[in-house]
Amino acid sequence: MELTARQKDILKAAIAIIANQGYEKLTTKNLATKIGVTEAALYRHFKNKRELVTMILGYFERISNDVLQEIRDGAYSPLESIRHFVEDRYILFSKYPDLAKVIFSEELFKNDPTFKGQFQCIMHKHKQAVENYILQAQQEGKIRSDLSPTQLFRIIVGSMRFTVTQWNLSDGAFDLKQEGSELIETIMKLIETKP
Repeated sequence: MELTARQKDILKAAIAIIANQGYEKLTTKNLATKIGVTEAALYRHFKNKRELVTMILGYFERISNDVLQEIRDGAYSPLESIRHFVEDRYILFSKYPDLAKVIFSEELFKNDPTFKGQFQCIMHKHKQAVENYILQAQQEGKIRSDLSPTQLFRIIVGSMRFTVTQWNLSDGAFDLKQEGSELIETIMKLIETKP
């Protein structure tokens, strides 16, 4: 489902509220005040708070699917595919730091099976894609074959999550895109086969 411009505005405002005040502060009153509409006007776009969070996760999933499709459509090698996917995440989160806070918020997902399931599905797609790039690179002799693709995925994504969280907690004290690019290059040096 394609979002209208108004729905995108509402989503961005909801993301900002969750990121900066917490999920419990995401109320129709706070959201309506933030975007300058009546509470009744919000209900024309979303049924309730749960649907709004589901739409936020759907929005993130669409962005993720777009980059995965871009990689499929491009002439990227498996190593370039890994770099492109990871660097795209750093670009996305540096552009939308509030989205990073929401996506990496365990509080939001651990107590709601619907949100948890939806987010696990997104993570599984990421895992499948990146592990596939790793396997292809291993088959081409570009990444060490003695390393588990699952463990490499966890190293790559875990270090990304840590870096983004550190950046958010420092109020953007460093250049996330640059730091992320340097980090993925360091990881690649460790896992690539030596000529």
